[in-house]
This record gives sequence, C-alpha cells and structure tokens, in this order.
Amino acid sequence: MHKKLCVCALTLLAPLSFAGAWHLSLPAAAQTGPTDVLVSGPSAVVDPEFDQQFARFTWNDDKGNVWIGTVDPATGDFLPPAGNNTLVDTGAVPVAVSGNGPEWVYTAAGPQIVYTKYGTNGRIAVARAQENGSGWAGGIIENGENRTFPIGSQDRRDPAPRLSYVGRNSAGKQVTLWRELDDAASEVEVPNALPPGGRWVPGRRELVFIGKAGRGRQAFRYDVDSRQLEQLTDDAGQKFNILMWQAPEFDDEYVFFTLTDETSIGVYRKIEGTWTKINTLKPPAAGQYLWSPEVFVHNGKSYIFMVTSTSRDQNSRTVPTDIWMAGIEPDAPFYRQVSDTTLKVRKDPEVFITAQGPYIYYLALPDPQTSTIYRADTGLGAAR
Repeated sequence: MHKKLCVCALTLLAPLSFAGAWHLSLPAAAQTGPTDVLVSGPSAVVDPEFDQQFARFTWNDDKGNVWIGTVDPATGDFLPPAGNNTLVDTGAVPVAVSGNGPEWVYTAAGPQIVYTKYGTNGRIAVARAQENGSGWAGGIIENGENRTFPIGSQDRRDPAPRLSYVGRNSAGKQVTLWRELDDAASEVEVPNALPPGGRWVPGRRELVFIGKAGRGRQAFRYDVDSRQLEQLTDDAGQKFNILMWQAPEFDDEYVFFTLTDETSIGVYRKIEGTWTKINTLKPPAAGQYLWSPEVFVHNGKSYIFMVTSTSRDQNSRTVPTDIWMAGIEPDAPFYRQVSDTTLKVRKDPEVFITAQGPYIYYLALPDPQTSTIYRADTGLGAAR
C-alpha cells in the first residue's frame, strides 16, 4: 500500500522525489536461522503491489511498462521471477519519478489498476487499466491530467470505488483530491490533507491522513459523503503514516496506528467515545528509526510490520536496514525480526499470505542497475 506514502512534498510537473526507491545490498554477515529468499530477477521489478485473492502483483518498470506478475500461493515465489506475465499498459511514469508504482482499486467489475502516466505534452496524469475480456487496456481517466499518486479504495465488489490523488486547487496550491473512479465531476479537495494524502478505510467511505494542526502534524479522518473532518490525535509528536482497520483483538472495532517522529508507532482505540492511545510500539531493533509501516491480520491477530534503520535518511543507499513486526495488544507485547541477519538496505515491505503463512517482500539492489525482490517468512504459520 501501499502504499508508499512519501512524507515529502510532490511536484506535479517536475521529477518527484521518492524516498528509498533504490538501494544497495551490503556484504553479508554471519547468520543463523531462516534466510531471506530471492524471488525476482535479476530484473526491473520495483514496488510490487499484491492482489491477495488472485495471487498476483502489479508494478511498472523504468521504461514505463505496467505489468501484472504471478505469485505461487504455495511457495510465495514469483512465476516467472521477472514478474512480466501480462503487459497492462505503456507510457507510465517510472517509480523513481512519480514516487509510487501502480495500485489496485477494487470494483464491482473486478480489480482494476491505477497509476501515473505521461499525458499531453509530457504532463503527468492519473490513469487506470481494466480487463476487457481479451486482456487489459489502460488510459488516462477523464480530467486526469496534472494529477498524480492515485490511491484506490480497497473494498472488493464495490459499486462505487474511489480514488484519492495529488493535484492543484484553483489557487495553484498542491492539495489532495478525491473522486468517484467513474465520475470526474465528483472531484473534491480533501480539507487539510498533506500531500500525498492518505489511505481509504476498509468498509467505509472515509480517508485517514496526516494534516496540519497548529505547527504540528496530526492524524485526521474525512467522511467523503458528509464532508465531515475529524481530528483523531492531538498528543505529542509529529505524525507521519496512518492506517485504520478492523482489529479482531477488539471484536473487529476500528483502530488505527500512526508513525510518530519516525521513531515509534502509536496504536489508538476509541474508548468511551474518545480516540485513546492504547499502545506505543518500538521494536528492540539495532535502528531507532522506523519507516513504511503497514498492517495485516492473520489467525485473529493484527501485526504491524516496518523498516528499522540507524539513520533518519530514507534515501541512504549504504545504511543497512531490517524488517520487524509487532503485535498491537498492550497486555501481550510481541516483536519479531522478520528479515534475516544479512546486511542489506531493505525498503518498501509488502505482505502476501501464502499457504505456509504470511511472507514479507522487500526491495534490494545488488548494484545500481539491478533491482531484486526478496521474501522473508514471518514465522506465523499457515492460516487456521
């Protein structure tokens, strides 16, 4: 999910910054236990986004080709390792420029793909691709030019799927916008949302995002139908990423987490009508800095996984990083390093749940021209 919600501002008509799109592997250290497994390439696979139900992923290469690759649900391997099973479209903006690769959006007509594409006179635009019976066809959405970084809603079989993306308002200010996927006239600015915006709340027509609150950054929620804006946090620390989901630990109540000061993760639950921090997560990792947190649910538990680093610099190509995960229950602390002890600069973790259990996939680069994807076993075992 996802995305990759960069904390930097995006520039619509110029190359965009992308924190951590490329990095280098470092010499391996001695290790014991399970090892990370190379699943791609060497190839151009970067920023794969998984479609769990159909065991596949979408990505685009540095030549602008949008692809769908296949995952073996039994082993977690890419079939083939190059990830180039189906060509979806051409002319997409490379991830190193756009800041994010293609994303899935779920609709009543089945999963579709949204991405940033070059439009008229080289301007960037939001595009989408869908199956048409004989294959995939893509193109710029109506009124999609001068817009980028699309994030689609994630409710399968949704009759009214939505997009959020970055554009400019009438004053020329860079803002977050949202619209119904198939209705250009429905486009509305999301108030107070810092680009590149936020994430859709599963099962609700709501966005959660980081916005300005005084001189700080706090978490907000926006109901796109009522247009009501709610500030979710007002506690200490600068907030960055946010995700909201239904947690089985709390009878499927909605909870959310925020990345705070890029050094800890706060988990929040509504108690007696007030959003309350119930846990602060900080893995016992070598690195104090945390990036790219995501969440998944497996066997009735929620797990947040993330990158840990000794450096605040997300663009570093030399500082080794690790992948950790954590449980959310305050009375049952749980931390586990998912990646092995090999020294690599790991970034952009994503989850895919195989027959053997959840695997975390991440990007590594053994040299400046060749990207690779590894997978690491979470050790949680198969679904029960």
